[in-house]
Amino acid sequence: MNFALSSAVAHDVKNRLVILGEELARLQAMSLPPEAKAHVDTANQQAMALTSKLVEWLTVQRAAEESGLRAVPHEEMPEAFLDDVHAQAVPLGSSRVRIERETPEVLPAFWFYDPQLVRLALDSALHNALRFAKARIVLGARMQQNMLCFYVHDDGPGVGTAPMATSTGLGLKLCNEVARAHRNRGVHGHCTLRDHPAGGALFELFLP
Repeated sequence: MNFALSSAVAHDVKNRLVILGEELARLQAMSLPPEAKAHVDTANQQAMALTSKLVEWLTVQRAAEESGLRAVPHEEMPEAFLDDVHAQAVPLGSSRVRIERETPEVLPAFWFYDPQLVRLALDSALHNALRFAKARIVLGARMQQNMLCFYVHDDGPGVGTAPMATSTGLGLKLCNEVARAHRNRGVHGHCTLRDHPAGGALFELFLP
């Protein structure tokens, strides 16, 4: 199947998932018994996760077709950007997982990066973290080695565990493409996924 045809099919599936998500959102707004509401929440999370996977796949395929993604950097405010990503992520956790936001240090007022691509990478990392987190996910940003680093830390079993080992790696491939698309004075961005010293997995996206 060529890229144009597979993309058309994927977009059609994604549109149907959006409709499904809208219907589930209407159900969530209704007065339902707790058990029924829990099932609706789970169905909604799965629909959003599947939509995220489709977007990841389309982006990685586009990168392969075009020999890499092309970032269109804008002058962005990292604090405000992080607030926006966090606000949209909070409902994903539902009642099972708490998604927190932190900035352990003062961030630069502005930084140049492609907000759409960076959001794709962070959304992918958050959806992945939701699969393994027990109760808490932290979304944050800091400066490290003259780079802006966005990170996602979950309190799950960590990297290399049996459930994580069965992952397709699609999300990490997407994040690598997003990172490499950002370049400043010959320095490319990069991302890492590793065990956190305090436990759980830590995803980091470094932007030069």
